[in-house]
Amino acid sequence: MEENDEERRALIHKFYQIYRPLQKRRSLRYHMHFDVYGNNLIEIWEYEGEKKGRCICKAKEETEIACYQRAIELLESYSGKETVRHEKRAG
Repeated sequence: MEENDEERRALIHKFYQIYRPLQKRRSLRYHMHFDVYGNNLIEIWEYEGEKKGRCICKAKEETEIACYQRAIELLESYSGKETVRHEKRAG
């Protein structure tokens, strides 16, 4: 169980390392829900002021760890696309 806790802690840390800079640049907000029945969900939305924009991440998995892993993958993908978009504008 301790190994699982360490993995969970590391994934949560990695999630926030990726999420926080994006949150500031793109005005993101998240909704998370975890329970013992496997209804685990992480959603991340873009906002314009108080108006909800598009959903950039929807990770719905059986375990909390799998949910964080999927959310990290989606955020990394979003981050990469954002970088490409920014470089196209600059170049």
